Amino acid sequence: MNAKAQELLDAHVAFFMSHLSGEAIPATVAEESALVYRWVAQEKLADIAPKEKVKAVLERFLEEAAISDATKAYAEQLSNAVLDYIAAEDIEIDDLISEETWNRIVERVIAQKELRNEIIHRIVSNKFYGDMLSEILYNSIKSFMQQSGPSSDKGMGGLFNVGKGLLGAALSGMEDSIDRNVKKFLSENINKTIRDSEKIIQSRLTDANIRKGAKKLWEVLDELNFKEIADKIKKYSTQGNEKIGDLAAAVAHDVRDSKAIRQIGTVVLDHFYDTYGEQPMKVLMDNLYVSEEKVVREVSSAAVSIVERMNASGFLEARVREHLTKFYTTDEVSKILS
Repeated sequence: MNAKAQELLDAHVAFFMSHLSGEAIPATVAEESALVYRWVAQEKLADIAPKEKVKAVLERFLEEAAISDATKAYAEQLSNAVLDYIAAEDIEIDDLISEETWNRIVERVIAQKELRNEIIHRIVSNKFYGDMLSEILYNSIKSFMQQSGPSSDKGMGGLFNVGKGLLGAALSGMEDSIDRNVKKFLSENINKTIRDSEKIIQSRLTDANIRKGAKKLWEVLDELNFKEIADKIKKYSTQGNEKIGDLAAAVAHDVRDSKAIRQIGTVVLDHFYDTYGEQPMKVLMDNLYVSEEKVVREVSSAAVSIVERMNASGFLEARVREHLTKFYTTDEVSKILS
């Protein structure tokens, strides 16, 4: 590089750095942020971020995503730190959600009457639910008969024990057969009773009763001891051979590899681009309340300190000089300055 080129390079670097040093940094960052926003705002989403390219990026991210042992360990440490904080502080339910918001959620649930009835119908129609109740009822009856003596005024005292004592081990299989048939009978009849009671359940879940129940639940939540709950969660999460972090990582990998998750992601992305793809970016940014003022403010709050640090360490000037040097050492510039 000849002397004239060196002088121009030094002057060019000084010009750039005058806009990226000291008090000039905030104004430069704000100006550039505003100009970038205005350019982006008039461009179409599909032009600056084509859907297929976005899909390809997401696909690569899913294929390459992995959770390291260090990340799992940090997640557990972070979880414990949060639980320690909750245990140390006097946190109540209204520190997390206001009663007004709770009531709004309740009213939203009340408005979904058709969905409530559908859920009730599915529950009472589920054979497993009836089987579970019949098992509980059967065990209660069996326990009652085993604990009552032959002369008990409760009636049918000690039926199973007496039967076993008389018949002995030879008929031990008969009890298993009786068990199965009694359970079957109870299951069939309980399920029928539950189905018949669907209207009763629906009539009980009135708007007034739901509000009353929600109010009682809020009162219960308001009395919760979050410190005690946090201590118990921390205790149980550290028990067992498999750590919570390992289990969470396994779940994350299953989700990552799930065909259904990928298909849902495709549906979401397609819908998003169908809505905003051919519109100027300003439409999307306005809908997200991302204004030019907000962009300038937030970018400046983050970028100014970074630029200041890069400048103070000499990194920024070194990068500017390196890039400009490539220009001033070209044959074209040498010919112009010769």
